[in-house]
Amino acid sequence: MSIPLLWINLDRAPQRRARMAWAIRHGGWQTQRLPAVDGQDRRQRLLAWPNPLRAGTALPGLRRLQEPQPWRRTSRAELACLASWKRLLLLAAATPSPSGWLLLMEDDLGACLAAPEDWAHSLGALIDSCPPHTLAIQLAPISGGVRRELHQRWLSSGGRCLCWPKEEVRSHGNGAVLLQQRAIPQLIGPLERLCAQRAAQWHPLSHPWQIRPVADKWLYGALPAGSCQVATYPHFCLEATDSSLHHEHVAAYHRPSREITLELWRRDGRHDLLAAQQQWDSIQA
Repeated sequence: MSIPLLWINLDRAPQRRARMAWAIRHGGWQTQRLPAVDGQDRRQRLLAWPNPLRAGTALPGLRRLQEPQPWRRTSRAELACLASWKRLLLLAAATPSPSGWLLLMEDDLGACLAAPEDWAHSLGALIDSCPPHTLAIQLAPISGGVRRELHQRWLSSGGRCLCWPKEEVRSHGNGAVLLQQRAIPQLIGPLERLCAQRAAQWHPLSHPWQIRPVADKWLYGALPAGSCQVATYPHFCLEATDSSLHHEHVAAYHRPSREITLELWRRDGRHDLLAAQQQWDSIQA
């Protein structure tokens, strides 16, 4: 694999760690695990600060004023998730990658890693299909309806349309992202680097002032317009059993997304992906 895999996992989530370890071993990936910043650990200082010089890219549904509850307080769990992604990018900056790209993931949708031979296309082919200035490729939008629409684009093109501009996709989700290393300086500042080196429990979380400090909005909103794409084929299937950020999203978004993804795999005859998901679901801590 010329694209290293870096993934986030809470120390208190052994089942997800065991599932990821099985999929990584079975698929032969080159990986590093990053222990997630735990919002339940009160020693962690999570300090979000909006950058007054950056409004953030106006992608569909990304800015705070487009949210159903724009004035709600960002939860500590959300800030911890963002802090984990900031630290993951620092690890990504120090990770050699022959291609210049890295696969960054959370730990709840990795079953497909066990069966890369059954994917509709390789990660390299996906990258090659994107515009040359692309910096990030969203691989796992949460919305089931969006997944179905993107899959239809792939299907209608005879499997030639592998990506679609993020400007035309309203669905968040940082479960799996392909990131070009050139993007990292636009996402991590000097203070964040310094704290990671000298004061590991302090997390200054800079973000565009019009965008809530949550990982899946910050990452795309902090990158230039036109630099983000979304994969059309749904390779990454959510567990949809629980969420450390929004419990109410499991029934509203995660389960429909999972059901639609499995339905599309069955329709396309992705038998190895389905078997991998079944094995993943059976693994206990």
